[in-house]
Amino acid sequence: MEDNEWSFCSMWTERIRSGCADALLNSKLEGDYFFNRASVSSCPDPVVAAGQVAKTFWKKGMDCYLYDKDGGLAEKGLAQIDTMHVLTASSAGATGRTKVVPIDRSLLPVWIDVFCRSFAVPDWKIEVERIMNANFVRLELLLSYKDGVPAGCAALYRKNGRAGLYCLGTVSQLRRKGLANDILATAASLSNNLFLQTLGSEGLLPFYGKAGFTVAYAKKIYVLRRATN
Repeated sequence: MEDNEWSFCSMWTERIRSGCADALLNSKLEGDYFFNRASVSSCPDPVVAAGQVAKTFWKKGMDCYLYDKDGGLAEKGLAQIDTMHVLTASSAGATGRTKVVPIDRSLLPVWIDVFCRSFAVPDWKIEVERIMNANFVRLELLLSYKDGVPAGCAALYRKNGRAGLYCLGTVSQLRRKGLANDILATAASLSNNLFLQTLGSEGLLPFYGKAGFTVAYAKKIYVLRRATN
């Protein structure tokens, strides 16, 4: 699951090696700590490595976000900002209230528009267009409709026998109408070994539990902030 997630995020970013640390950066997606991240889990001294890789982010005017699955950064005085929970599908729910379909390239502009509106990132649109056009054949993109109106999106990415579900979102004015549930159920029906991530700050663990997902493990997320003066 870790390799699947890292590979998916690599489509959105530039991968940079800094000593023993591995980093993903895209300054056009600044402020997002799902895509922009660093891992120091393989380093002999994770704290020293964190300081070194942070300089790579700071040179680009970005904060450095560190993901810690193995506990190497615990109790080291770094600022934890969130927790990522990785969940696996234990059952598939029933669909029926909304229409969810895999798209072909002709509907890619619609998917991109729904993605940017769902995540309130209109400034990302040109960069998302570039990324999705370059990687369309590697993904299975799902589009959800409510009363004929495009209203939700998600991306399936398969690697190493796992299917990761990413970019799950719905436009704000059409939430709480079963869209996300139907996207999850459709993804589960299309995939074996389905998994996804949710941030603790989103408060969605109960929702995913009702949808048939269970927590496999969690990762703490830390930040090393750039100087602003």
